[in-house]
Amino acid sequence: MANEKLTVAEALHRAEMIDRTLDAWEVTAPQGVVALGGRDALSLLCDMTCIGPVPRLPQAEWERLSNEYEDRRRYGEVDYGKS
Repeated sequence: MANEKLTVAEALHRAEMIDRTLDAWEVTAPQGVVALGGRDALSLLCDMTCIGPVPRLPQAEWERLSNEYEDRRRYGEVDYGKS
């Protein structure tokens, strides 16, 4: 992959996107993020895409994180859009 030159504004925008994405992972599946080694370890598992960083995880790990999210959503622990 060739290095892409970014303006300062573009670099800040991407950094904010990465930060928001990692924040969302910590909110939706905090135990899963801890099990992966924390926020920094999760960031190392990610590939950057046009929508932000996306973790490269095996199917079983995605399922575990998804189940944690669904359980938290079902029992009202995740409040996306409410705060």
